[in-house]
Amino acid sequence: MKKTTLIVLGILLIAPLSFAGENGEILFKGMGCMSCHHPETTSKINPSLADIAHAYQGKQQQLIGYLNGMEDAIVKPEKAGMMKRHVEKTKALTDQERSALAEFILRY
Repeated sequence: MKKTTLIVLGILLIAPLSFAGENGEILFKGMGCMSCHHPETTSKINPSLADIAHAYQGKQQQLIGYLNGMEDAIVKPEKAGMMKRHVEKTKALTDQERSALAEFILRY
């Protein structure tokens, strides 16, 4: 009985985390972010997901703040003006959606 209870509790605690990551991936792709931010490929204009994840390692709240329009870009800040209209879209997300999006990005 105890073993079953622990397994169920473990699933209940882990499931929201994996759902958040999946939800973040769905948001990232659905909002068209993948058209500019590829997993491993960097261009002169657009950083890759790996570049972004590296820059924001240990700074998830700062990334969420950027997605909410409250923080400056730390990846290619000279190109941040190009992201303004896209940040308007991420500002319209819920806090939970922005967190899921950040979690997805930081997996790279």
